[in-house]
Amino acid sequence: MKQGASILAAVALVAITAIAPVAAGPLEDGLTAYRERDYAAALEAWRPLADKGEPAAQYRLGMLYAEGKGVAQSDATAALWFARAAEQGNADAQYNLAVSFAEGLGVAKDDAAAVKWFRRAAEQGMPYAQLNLGLLLAAKRGGVADDIEAVKWLELAIFALPPGGARSDAAVLLKEVADRLTEEQLLQARVREKAWKAKPEVKAR
Repeated sequence: MKQGASILAAVALVAITAIAPVAAGPLEDGLTAYRERDYAAALEAWRPLADKGEPAAQYRLGMLYAEGKGVAQSDATAALWFARAAEQGNADAQYNLAVSFAEGLGVAKDDAAAVKWFRRAAEQGMPYAQLNLGLLLAAKRGGVADDIEAVKWLELAIFALPPGGARSDAAVLLKEVADRLTEEQLLQARVREKAWKAKPEVKAR
């Protein structure tokens, strides 16, 4: 589905470049250095923490490799760090790992794995993960075809995404999928949507 692929690619860029606020300390020092484009300093701040198993640092180290900033660009190494953080419940890393599998970036392309990791990030409340999970379910990628779930996730994403861009694309896709459903199925989707609550994962230490 060509339109779906374009949404996925556009959202991947957002996830890789976005950095959530962090508490003061080495993580914040690295973030400050990153914003000042001192990628060597960011690497120096984040790598020791990542080696010790800190998921936020592992995610950020993965971004440096994905972007080739301060290190030689390597999608494979980026995916490795994203996977380590994702297993510990970091939603940003889960999202980026899903993109890696969906696009075959540094790992073998695997739609089933992409669905798995988009779902984990979506369940934590990440709107871009909700969008892409809905997209994959609607496109019947990953061995799962579920238009009811696709409508649920797409509607949740539309409520959370900023106006324009991906939100507009999601609205177009939502209409396409909703048109395939019966009134009863649409009602099921809305019931699931209203019952949904974000479930943050507890990070392993």
